[in-house]
Amino acid sequence: MTTQKRKIEVFTAGCSLCDETLRLVQAAVSSCGCEVVEHRCTGNEQCEDGKRYGVRSMPSIVVDGQLVFEGLINQAQAALLAR
Repeated sequence: MTTQKRKIEVFTAGCSLCDETLRLVQAAVSSCGCEVVEHRCTGNEQCEDGKRYGVRSMPSIVVDGQLVFEGLINQAQAALLAR
């Protein structure tokens, strides 16, 4: 029986708060084998994946297709992603 690794998508606008959130996520899940994907939505570029998940603000975090955080997260919240 194989377990599928979780996919964590971080929607960013390229700002310092978004960069900090991405860094926290990557550090928190580095040992769990989760896949971390950044979607950078800047300028007039439409973030179609974000619309599909209901993302309304940046940064936002989607885990396996579910929106779980919007806005800047802290270290404790990032650690929850590794569970």
